[in-house]
Amino acid sequence: MIKLAIVDDDALIRESLSILIDGKQGIKVCALGENGEDALRLCKFCDVMLLDLRMPVKSGLDVLEEVSKHTKVLVLTTFDEQSEILQSLKYGAHGYLLKSATPESIINAIVEIHKGKNVYDTVVMELVRRNMPENRQKLAELSDREDEIVSLIADGYSNKQIAKELFLSEGTVKNHVTSILQKTGLEHRTQIAIYRLRGEL
Repeated sequence: MIKLAIVDDDALIRESLSILIDGKQGIKVCALGENGEDALRLCKFCDVMLLDLRMPVKSGLDVLEEVSKHTKVLVLTTFDEQSEILQSLKYGAHGYLLKSATPESIINAIVEIHKGKNVYDTVVMELVRRNMPENRQKLAELSDREDEIVSLIADGYSNKQIAKELFLSEGTVKNHVTSILQKTGLEHRTQIAIYRLRGEL
């Protein structure tokens, strides 16, 4: 069973999503919230969270970095603005879909994210590609350990999962990821994953 929390300030969207998703492909909607404070409260009790970005009290972006430490986050929003997409990826979102996505796409994304994969709308992926630096000369300077970590990032592993897989502390993994970003000139782990999947890292 996949325990899902839905956090959106629009009551109609919350309830509609809950009805459409609950019981599908082993998903159980266990909680509903309407702002960032609710997200912070609920993140420790769910496996995946559907999170809107623009909400009162505290927005999804305000709390995303903290929430993503405790659960996998699928951002579901109306907006495809570049700054919000890039911030969401930087703060640890495991997926980013627009609300124009079909219910089936949302359900499949929840399942895939629960498995450890990353799921992004095609608009988001194109934006990430456009924001990749062209100068890739430094990408060959990775150590063997950093290369291992890049592969696991491409497989959708979180820092916590990488630490467990490689018998390292989470802090050590975080330091390696920071080093990888500095060496490659990339901005966030999603770009790392895309480069590896394209065979360019």
